[in-house]
Amino acid sequence: MDRGKSTILTAVVICLMGSAEAAGNEPLAFLKTHCIECHNAETSEGGLNLAELPRHLEQRDNFAHWVKVHDRIAAGEMPPRTQPRPPVVETTEFTSDLYRQLTDADITCRANGGRAALRRMTRAEYEHTLRDLLEMPGLSVAQDLPADGSAHGFDKNSDALDISHVNLAKYMEAADKALSLAIAIQPQPPSVKTQRISLANPAGFVAHVLMNGDGVLLKNKQIDPEFPASGEQGHIDQGAHERLGSFHNGSSVGLFRHEDESFHPYFNEFVAIYPARYRLRTSLWSFTWDQGQILPSRGTEAARLSIVTLTGDGRGGGHPSSVLTYLDAPSMQEQVHELTTWLNQNDTIGFNTASLAPAANYFKKRRAMEFTGPAIVCDYLEVEGPLFDSWPPPSHKVLFGELPLVQFHPDQHPGVRPPPHQPHRQKMFMGKNTADPVSGLWTVDSSDPLADADRLLARFLPRAFRRPVPDDVRQAYLQQVQRRLAAGDCFETAMRWVYRAALCSPDFLYHIETPGPLDNEALACRLSYFLWNSRPDHPLTELARSGQLRQPDVLRDEVERMLNDPRSQRFVEDFLGQWLKLRQIAANDPDRKLYPEFNPYLQDSMVAETRAFFREILDRNLDARTLVQSDFAMLNEKLAVHYGIPGISGSQFRRVSLSPDCPRGGFLTQAAILKVTANGTTTSPVPRGAFVMDRILGRPPEPPPSNVAAVEPDVRGTTTIREQLDKHRSNAGCATCHAQIDPPGFAMESFDVIGGFRSRYRSIGEGLPAERGSIDPFIGLSFKLGPEVDPRGILPDGRTFQNIQEFQRLIAADPQPLLANLARQLGIYSTGQEITFSDREALNAVVVQTQQKGGGIRTLIHELI
Repeated sequence: MDRGKSTILTAVVICLMGSAEAAGNEPLAFLKTHCIECHNAETSEGGLNLAELPRHLEQRDNFAHWVKVHDRIAAGEMPPRTQPRPPVVETTEFTSDLYRQLTDADITCRANGGRAALRRMTRAEYEHTLRDLLEMPGLSVAQDLPADGSAHGFDKNSDALDISHVNLAKYMEAADKALSLAIAIQPQPPSVKTQRISLANPAGFVAHVLMNGDGVLLKNKQIDPEFPASGEQGHIDQGAHERLGSFHNGSSVGLFRHEDESFHPYFNEFVAIYPARYRLRTSLWSFTWDQGQILPSRGTEAARLSIVTLTGDGRGGGHPSSVLTYLDAPSMQEQVHELTTWLNQNDTIGFNTASLAPAANYFKKRRAMEFTGPAIVCDYLEVEGPLFDSWPPPSHKVLFGELPLVQFHPDQHPGVRPPPHQPHRQKMFMGKNTADPVSGLWTVDSSDPLADADRLLARFLPRAFRRPVPDDVRQAYLQQVQRRLAAGDCFETAMRWVYRAALCSPDFLYHIETPGPLDNEALACRLSYFLWNSRPDHPLTELARSGQLRQPDVLRDEVERMLNDPRSQRFVEDFLGQWLKLRQIAANDPDRKLYPEFNPYLQDSMVAETRAFFREILDRNLDARTLVQSDFAMLNEKLAVHYGIPGISGSQFRRVSLSPDCPRGGFLTQAAILKVTANGTTTSPVPRGAFVMDRILGRPPEPPPSNVAAVEPDVRGTTTIREQLDKHRSNAGCATCHAQIDPPGFAMESFDVIGGFRSRYRSIGEGLPAERGSIDPFIGLSFKLGPEVDPRGILPDGRTFQNIQEFQRLIAADPQPLLANLARQLGIYSTGQEITFSDREALNAVVVQTQQKGGGIRTLIHELI
């Protein structure tokens, strides 16, 4: 050995040994024989130079490097399989010794700095907590708060949740908004009104498109004789029709066109004034329009209702909206749908013919009389509400209990400022529903303000802060009430001041956990923010207060109750949104020439499938193999057609058995996963393979070297991505990582940008004529078919696969990594902390216990808790 290598080895040994007595010569011998030749100052393969990697395990970067050394050797990835393999005994001795040193260093670091970290709520947690605290299930404030950061894959992590003056200002605004909506300002409940609205209401967009040939008015399933379909001459102007009453004659509206950048169908003759529950009823059906004839449709179509929050005075389109539901529209047969939903002030209902292909007849010479295609009919929308079970509403009683509402008379309260109420009114110019007239100004009355304030705070603060509140803290808030009263505020305003202060305080905004075992209240909060994204409810709080929550049987029953509660859907949506990156589903729009079949209905169905699939796994306690391979899928008609699976009708999701030769089943073949791992134009095995390594197998690949250019797929269809990657892997610095990343990516190449199965790539250049397949016959095709897809691959351990099904079987054969990774992801999500090296032993014990009890994912959650 030359002197230079001897010096390097000495440095490495010093790095590894906590002391000369601790480690002996095993690290020296192992590294000398198997590692230094490739990982020294001259070669530094994979970016790892052991010669210059200092010991100093208390330093975070150094510690992380040694963890990678341990993990690569323990996994058998290093030394490379092309090199002589170390004896198993030597490898075990080396990794065991390094494992002990890393564990000891991590424990020491945690003992010095503490495990518990101050963590504020995410904006989703803040919104859900306010909803449950104030008993306002549809309260909307999250969009008003700054976006949260992310660390270790989740926005719940304390490393990413800083706070600034901007956050505090927004929290104050959100608290003000919530309190304004929660407090009753009239003595009687608003009257319940029922309003029936035609989609052709003059205030909306539909009247205009009817005149341009993108829809038709109907009566008794025939063309309305008072408003014939738009033909070559079109119609008189909209104003003239409005004066004639054309849009108030009770006709049904059949639409050929779905919502787009310039067309937003709203039922905006109704705009919510009071934040409350409303009951919606609508009648839908479908037909085929054939140049003036009304014929049965091709099957059941789907319409979308959305909640649209109007801004300004409500004019124009493009207002913020969220999907409410998708509803079936059967052929030639009305179906009445009824649902109850929460609407906030200025919310209206939007409509979209979700399942229809794009259509625009306004540029055609004969307009509607030149069109043949499907149509969806809305007979009416009926809105009933606002609906209150009691008055004042529960939100008001949370703040003021049973104190009476009285009329405020300034002359009876000299020197007292009235409450800052804004009377309810219709703010949107097109809204026809109006607020109830209220005589006078009403406010909460107290004959003994300080005593009532003390009583109200004693009830509110523990609920808001999620733990018992010391007397001195309550008294501090009470003193603020006293100051506000002395300054001239009325009782209601003074209480509102302190409620806002409480909702912006660290006790409310932060999760309070002290180092060491969780106390009872912290355990209850850990559970509720894990499974509900919100505060503990009354039963959970009482179990924590009594100490019963720590009893194993009680804890298990409570977790079961929480998983069975509808609020657990918040966990499903939030966890999947981050773990599987579903939040990024709309990050790019697929190229319209390459993927003309893509539309919002398909995208929403993608996300709904993945959520329903995980929900099914939870509810049935299926094991980790189901994550990558299953004999069922959760589908609606839209996705079933997209996947080429026959026999599914309607917009609702249901469990569908898959045939043995079906290339679906598990997360990896779901369109949502396939879309978030592609850009809008092309796919690449690299991001898809990296996703599988990181999110599914728990072995995130190293970042690419900065001096190596990324591989850009050829959309012209002349070169396949596999051919490009073959050249890329000729770079020695890339080959090792790509041996891990590429195989799962190659297997997933059988699916395109939007999750459709393919045997050839789509091309906008050279290629064969396009095949329609499951693409709607009313959608034009302009793409070509390029080179054939090659989904074959070789795993790092030498096993081979020919297609996605074989790859799934190989991965599912060993469920332990799948279960261990999911345990880690759930651990990070539930605690808001990174899973550190010294946590591995406990996490492994959880995985072993779960496997011994059948390996179910629901069991895993119980074992984690």
